[in-house]
Amino acid sequence: MNKIKYIWGILIALCCLQSCYDDNSKLADQPIVLANILPSAKDSINIYFNNTLEIKADIESETDELTYQWDMGLYAADAKTGESMTVFKNISKEKDLSYVVRDLGHYHLRQVVTSKDGSTIKYYHVFVNSQFEEGFTILGRRPDGLASISFMKTLTPEEIEAGMKPSFVQNAFAYANEGKELYADPVDIDKVGKYLYILHGESQKMIQIDAKTFKEVYEYDFKYYQLDFLPGRLMAYDGKYSTEFEVVSRNGGVAMVQTQQQAIFPFPGLPKETVYTDAYDRPSWTSSMTRVFISKDRDAVCWNGANGYDPFFSYQNCFNYFKNRHVINLFQDQGDDVYIINRDGGQTKITGVKGMMYNFTAGGGLWVLFERPVRDGIITEDSQILPNDYYTCAFVSNGNKIYKWFYSQLDIDATPFITLPEGEEVRCLNHYQCSRSVSDEEYQDYSRQKQFYVSTYNPNREGEYKGSLYIYDADTGELVNKYEGISYEPVSMFYKIK
Repeated sequence: MNKIKYIWGILIALCCLQSCYDDNSKLADQPIVLANILPSAKDSINIYFNNTLEIKADIESETDELTYQWDMGLYAADAKTGESMTVFKNISKEKDLSYVVRDLGHYHLRQVVTSKDGSTIKYYHVFVNSQFEEGFTILGRRPDGLASISFMKTLTPEEIEAGMKPSFVQNAFAYANEGKELYADPVDIDKVGKYLYILHGESQKMIQIDAKTFKEVYEYDFKYYQLDFLPGRLMAYDGKYSTEFEVVSRNGGVAMVQTQQQAIFPFPGLPKETVYTDAYDRPSWTSSMTRVFISKDRDAVCWNGANGYDPFFSYQNCFNYFKNRHVINLFQDQGDDVYIINRDGGQTKITGVKGMMYNFTAGGGLWVLFERPVRDGIITEDSQILPNDYYTCAFVSNGNKIYKWFYSQLDIDATPFITLPEGEEVRCLNHYQCSRSVSDEEYQDYSRQKQFYVSTYNPNREGEYKGSLYIYDADTGELVNKYEGISYEPVSMFYKIK
């Protein structure tokens, strides 16, 4: 009897609970409302940094009562299982995503759409790349005197297939550094390892930036080294172990920058009785270890010719060979021999000097390989000289003309190899240059130098950008490509490799 009473008590309690529970009395008839993310957006996305990642959410749902969430983090996966180990961070709670990506890398993006009955999740792989990976780099001077970088990326096959066209990005440094500008009076730019170094004269600054992203890394200030030090030329080469290089002051003096210590020191070993204001340092297969300095009066040429034999001869002014002469210009060949264009009295000459400098075989003095007169008026102090093609010839600029001078020729041809459009002034010559970190065999593969690059300035060109880039075949002189009105007044130009 007691058991029956107990059962009746439980049944009455259940009836009371059922009467208190509100399920709209139609629970079995209510559908479960879920949202479906339609596959209209690609699962794999490539984008440049500092660009806006935009995804229009394509949602299929019977209700508008949805919430949205976008999360992203650097992609990480378990080495054994392959499962994602990404640590996500919320970047938006809007339906459509609009987010500026700042840093390079492979990211995992998670899209979450939630209804009252549950959530739907979709994942994306986002690859943030650099638009400054590899390509033409032009350091220019704006009308207000400030430095500016123009850069044109070499497109990948995938980018070409996607319909992208090569074009120059203006003010690339400001773009990469959220609007920050470079300084006044740009004079030089060089790549060393993973970094670019941008040298300024009157501002006395050198800016170190990441070569891949153009983001600023460090700022050197030469006025703290020497108050009147006015940088004029950067002497560096792109080597794996290159951690120091030289900067020449237009007021006289040479400083040594040590990048590991981020410090500036006096450059040791130069003759103290001579003031040096200019220099030459173009990479060669011997790692460009011959730094050639030119005196303020342009009557002395100095380098460390015989340091492998006797430290006494480490740096010499060619034993005063060019005293009472005027050094116009110079360049080096593959073996680091130095060819010096100079005025001796009323005659222009070329003097070839052995890279070793000291003539041990003849018992001392300057090791002069040859000396002969050259045609007047073609090579000037403003001429750009580019050794090219297995270092058997050099290209020489004068105004809007470029001459090709084979070392086997006694003189330069009077007929220009190339004549650029009227009004163009050649400011920079260059060609493809490997990093010195590669093997000697790869470094000396000069087949990539069958084209050379000419950066020009035309003050009368219409528009804001008066600088242009012309690409020529080094053998025939035929125009390969041209990009006109793409930079400010060029100061330095090169093809930046990865």
